[in-house]
Amino acid sequence: MFLNHRYLRGVVFFAIVGIPSLAFVENADSEKNNIKISFRTQSHGKINLDKFKLNHPIKISQEEITNHLISLRYKGAFLGSKIESIFLPSEIKRLSSILSQAFTRVTPGKLIHFKLNSKGGVTSGDIFSFKKYLNWRFDTIQGDSFFKKNDVRDANTFSWNLIPENGQRFFKTRSDKRIHKNWVVSSLKLPISISNQDKMKSFKISTGSSNIKVDPKLEAKLEHLKYLHSKKLINDEEYKAQQKKLFDELF
Repeated sequence: MFLNHRYLRGVVFFAIVGIPSLAFVENADSEKNNIKISFRTQSHGKINLDKFKLNHPIKISQEEITNHLISLRYKGAFLGSKIESIFLPSEIKRLSSILSQAFTRVTPGKLIHFKLNSKGGVTSGDIFSFKKYLNWRFDTIQGDSFFKKNDVRDANTFSWNLIPENGQRFFKTRSDKRIHKNWVVSSLKLPISISNQDKMKSFKISTGSSNIKVDPKLEAKLEHLKYLHSKKLINDEEYKAQQKKLFDELF
């Protein structure tokens, strides 16, 4: 058992410092290129999602995330406002990779909170998977919060609302049937719309297995971990926890 613990310490060290990648740690923030990702409880801030049974973690490809990000659009509440994409192409390229990794690391009971500093201002919100859907809930878009104070009427008004596409709909509460126009529920396997096909091609994302580069040392550690489990030198819980840390690095 002494050999077992010594090996596991090596695995943890390798997973943290041996591979150059974003380190997503529960209750801690990860920040790169003005993108801040954190894992938060289901009842953080102004929302309470305790009634939702989130199916985290999930495996979702960078290509699928890209399709979701491209599809997300909004329109300002002011007269003459046009429908616009929430994220710029350069932001989508960075976010797709980061979020596909984040979804493999987020644990049950946690959701992904993001904060992006773009040229127009901060875009922030929560992302989580529920059943066969991916939920995108926004607090701010391009520096404008969803609720905006109206000094004339002395009341809160909406400054923008999301524009659902095919395979998407607004979230609606069961109790009062209230529609949340800052919250879009998308099919997890969101179809690529005709208007987005050319945009998807421009990102040139390849998902073929031949493009996945596996570190031989990492592969060897996975095999050894499997051996330890088969010989009952580590229990199921330890095996799954350490396997997940290493397996995530393959993608």
